Amino acid sequence: MLKWWIIWFISLPIFLITYIYSFFITSKIAYAPQSECKPLFIFTPQNVQYCSDIYPIDLILIALKTNPTSYLCIASGLYLVGFLLFVGIRLILKFLKLKK
Repeated sequence: MLKWWIIWFISLPIFLITYIYSFFITSKIAYAPQSECKPLFIFTPQNVQYCSDIYPIDLILIALKTNPTSYLCIASGLYLVGFLLFVGIRLILKFLKLKK
């Protein structure tokens, strides 16, 4: 079990570092001319006034397309949450068995 906790602590900074990239891509898109940013929109309507009005889902899709490290962010985030859920459920089941 110790090795899974070590992996969890290693994936925490990986998640945080790759998550910060989304702020950089947001700022790049916010200052881009409309002729550059509107072709990137998938779910955001084409009639928005500013490129900074992009929907979050479009931002995620653009980040996945332009920077492969975004996949690390998703994988490490899923591991962080999944492992904590696993440990929590395991503790609850252990507690319920002790009560019987």
